[in-house]
Amino acid sequence: MKLVISLILVAGLLYSCGHANKNSKKNLNDLPYISNPANNQDISAELNLTGDPGRNELSAQIKLTNSGSSTLDVREIVLTTDEGVRSSPINDFLPFQLAEGKDTALNLTFNPTNDLKLYQMTGMQGSLKAGYAVTVSYNAHGQTNLAAIVINARPGKDEFIAYKKKYVKPVTGYSFNTRAGFNEAEKKYLTTIRDVKQPPFVYLSDQEIAVSGLNFRLKSYYRQDTLHAEIFVVNHSDFEVKLDTASLDIVADALPAKSKTISIEKISGSQQYLSMIAKDDRILIHFKKHVAIKSPGTQSLTFKLKKAFILKDKKTLFNQDLQLLAKEF
Repeated sequence: MKLVISLILVAGLLYSCGHANKNSKKNLNDLPYISNPANNQDISAELNLTGDPGRNELSAQIKLTNSGSSTLDVREIVLTTDEGVRSSPINDFLPFQLAEGKDTALNLTFNPTNDLKLYQMTGMQGSLKAGYAVTVSYNAHGQTNLAAIVINARPGKDEFIAYKKKYVKPVTGYSFNTRAGFNEAEKKYLTTIRDVKQPPFVYLSDQEIAVSGLNFRLKSYYRQDTLHAEIFVVNHSDFEVKLDTASLDIVADALPAKSKTISIEKISGSQQYLSMIAKDDRILIHFKKHVAIKSPGTQSLTFKLKKAFILKDKKTLFNQDLQLLAKEF
């Protein structure tokens, strides 16, 4: 009887192990990349690169073999897009030594900036690319001259088409219209404001506004019927302003107004008064709005900030709203 029970337990254990192994295979949604081993006179490298579409991350299993005659100091490992945008591993990587004739295996994770312009406008990393290079920089121990070995990786054509069809959705980013005379008009207006030291300084770029030491940076995008924005504000000026969230808005012409959600994150400064932006304060304004824009890639928006930032004398910091220009990615 004991023998029968023992056999049943062993069979159950074997089944459980087999069942667990069967389910431990890679996620079917992963995007595998294909690469060939790379070799030079000092080192050889093998790469297994896999993309996680949900996280926009890349997992890299790298095997390095010292095929030379001296110890190597491995200094850096970076991931690079075809356009040359570099990313370091998001998990800890420390330089190490690899003795002659020895090999080592590394598991690194990358969250690459795949589209630099998209990131500058929206803060989004962008979808996975159709090609990456992993570069391992090293030098012979005791030497200063750096060398590098590069492993290139690309996904299969059919796998990449399937990935794009399932995961890549249109994104529209927004930048300030810098050709509407904002700088001169705002300077002229600020000469009438007692709180602002003279002469006032005003500068508007695609994503930034600088007004006499009060600096704003916008990251904004529209995707799947939702408009997102983050406004980072740093106050290096000698005056303070109050944010009126009721007046701050982003609107589209000829579209009905929709409810907006605004929250303030005080990075530095008094947590008691989140809406007050004093000298050396840094805040992050989170904005979200559900709105249906029929042609988001071509329709400009209006950034309503004229009445949103109030000075001590109850006057507004800005004398006009700003137009946002669209760019589809």
